[in-house]
Amino acid sequence: MYYGWRAKIGLITPANGTANEMDFHRYAPEGVATMTQRIFFEKVDVNGLSALAERAVEGARILASANPDLLVFGCTTGSLIKGYGYDQELSERIHQVSGIKTITTTTALIQALRALRSKRVLVSTPYSDEVNAIEKKFLEDSGFEVVGIHGLGYTNPNMMPQTTTEQMHKLTRDNMEPSADTIFVSCTGIGVLDGINIMEAEFKRPVITSNQVTLWYALRQLSIHEDVGLGTLFQVSSS
Repeated sequence: MYYGWRAKIGLITPANGTANEMDFHRYAPEGVATMTQRIFFEKVDVNGLSALAERAVEGARILASANPDLLVFGCTTGSLIKGYGYDQELSERIHQVSGIKTITTTTALIQALRALRSKRVLVSTPYSDEVNAIEKKFLEDSGFEVVGIHGLGYTNPNMMPQTTTEQMHKLTRDNMEPSADTIFVSCTGIGVLDGINIMEAEFKRPVITSNQVTLWYALRQLSIHEDVGLGTLFQVSSS
């Protein structure tokens, strides 16, 4: 069987976990294949995330040889760690070395929030306060009000794959802000897609996650508009 007969996504992902690529394999529609390039990730802080982003550019050189239809840098904070516009800068750099259209998780996030007409966002993360502050500023500079951002305090990337849906659900519930019109669970390293519909039913508002928005935007870039069952986001069109 030729697995990428509709489209092939080239996913550049931190080496420590499996959630990013497994979510793509599990939820991508029939005929869409995901090919993965793993890159070394040392620490979830400014220096570690900056180094990760640089490795994404180098990783793209290898992954491009498989001729994917789209390249994706699947990391939230790694594609925003240097502030507003950094996601676009990274996409352009990866495109230059690969010759292939490129998106990042952060670009997908902004497009998802716009598609949902979000204005006030509550954010739950596994990150430290330092990284949360950078993410908060990025979202605010992108035109959204962050009504709260709360993390688990992790700086070791090996902790991300151990983070459960239950933990992120509790973190969100315990810090709920009634004024929020959208909930964002941040980090491609955590496997929480199974909790999206449960959280939307409980919290009565759209819930988006890093892997969900990345897959959604990647498929839209490939002109694939199927609803794969991952919450409200897949029921709306991209802006």
